[in-house]
Amino acid sequence: MTLARRFLETCNFFSEKIAIIDDGGPVSYYELAQTSKKVTFLLNNSDVSKQHVGILLPSSKEFVASYFGILFAGKIPVPLNPLYSPAQLSYVIKDANLNTVLTLSAFEKILSNQGINPIYLDKLVGVAPAKAGVKPAPTKDIDPYTGNDDELAALFYTSGTTANPKGVMLTHKNIVSNLQGCVPRFHFTEHEIMLGTLPLFHALAFTTTLALPLYFGATIVYTGRFSAPKALDAITKNKVTFVVAVPSMYRVLLRTIAERQKVETQCVESLRLCTTGGEPVAKDLIDSFSKISSFPLIEGYGLTEASPVVSVNSPENNKPCTAGQPLPNLKVRIVDDNGSNLPANKDGEIWVKGPNVMKGYHNMPEETRQTITPDGWLKTGDIGRLDEDDFLKITGRKKELIIISGENVSPYEIEEVLSHHPKVFEVAVVGVKDDVRGEVPKAYVSLHEHENPPETDVETQRIASLLREFCKGKLPPYKIPKYFEFRKELPHGTTGKVLKRAL
Repeated sequence: MTLARRFLETCNFFSEKIAIIDDGGPVSYYELAQTSKKVTFLLNNSDVSKQHVGILLPSSKEFVASYFGILFAGKIPVPLNPLYSPAQLSYVIKDANLNTVLTLSAFEKILSNQGINPIYLDKLVGVAPAKAGVKPAPTKDIDPYTGNDDELAALFYTSGTTANPKGVMLTHKNIVSNLQGCVPRFHFTEHEIMLGTLPLFHALAFTTTLALPLYFGATIVYTGRFSAPKALDAITKNKVTFVVAVPSMYRVLLRTIAERQKVETQCVESLRLCTTGGEPVAKDLIDSFSKISSFPLIEGYGLTEASPVVSVNSPENNKPCTAGQPLPNLKVRIVDDNGSNLPANKDGEIWVKGPNVMKGYHNMPEETRQTITPDGWLKTGDIGRLDEDDFLKITGRKKELIIISGENVSPYEIEEVLSHHPKVFEVAVVGVKDDVRGEVPKAYVSLHEHENPPETDVETQRIASLLREFCKGKLPPYKIPKYFEFRKELPHGTTGKVLKRAL
């Protein structure tokens, strides 16, 4: 089974059902399939000499139609991040060997001087999906190519703030196996209405808010760029049942819900499941979520190289502050620096094995060999532990560990403590150089809106002292941040995660 073949089956079976709702309105599965074939016709009759075709579009029906249209043409989609710097975008275009990008005229400036052929879908008559109820004429003379499951379904470039992105090659088998592993946890059916808040160039968003709902014939509501008020309006208006977002998005959503409940108390009553991942989930966020919902906030863990979901809780088998149990069709082990298995509740590097593990990094054979062992284990670079019930707890990242007097310290442990202080809205901890200890922790903090941010050195030191005092008894002295810096807000990437590299 490939994503292209399953998409055609879904479109035939649910032809009159609404597939996608976005800022341009709704479209049915029939209309979406016809538009995808029009994109295929467009590519087949254009000067597209390369195997890879870029997609530079917001989360929308145009993105979905472009993705499948590229597959139907026998080519490989390459989703592009519109927030790349010109140098990063140039690197990706060269590395992926792109000469064609499907996009909108709004991105014309981004693509200028990149030496490629942009196809602006909004300037082409008949390519944009028709509105619901207006049935387009069937696209003639197109025999969609649906491929084999060992062929690439997409080339995803992992985001980076300083280093060049790496191209992750995911096959149809990788992604479909990940969908099949998620189903027992999510109890997903065609009756779901899913909110897509994350950008589709990100593997988590692609798998959970494009591939998963279209695999079963559900409806997707895309909001474009994330806005908490807009997301809540979409949930209320469309009776959304399922949301996937990163923790920082839920923090802003909860803040907006609290503001609205002064006049509106039922803005999320249609929801039955909310999942999160991408960064550690603090207990204060889980507790705050429980105050507005009858079901828990479900945490999971994954990475692009694993297609991406590795583990996830379920509503009936949920252990808060863990990333749940591994999916049933893959294996997870915790290893030491020598690659030997560690016992339960011992921290080590997380290794993953299964049909979801990527084919490899594009044009990076040595990096691939260093990341995937000869017997198929993916070295994630993340630090975690499995408890006696096989629940996975993420405790750090190898590259983010702070080395204090020779001892490895996870910044997540410090962040977890500080996040419980009533003044703290969001916190990120990094290591900074120290002449005596090698490194010491520094905490970047944004305060709640009702808290006045410090404007003088004296006020900064006063609040820093309060936070250090709060950490006493909860952390050993060497783990208490030596430095604090207060900001109105912390820097976030396009998926909502705090950019620690930038800090």
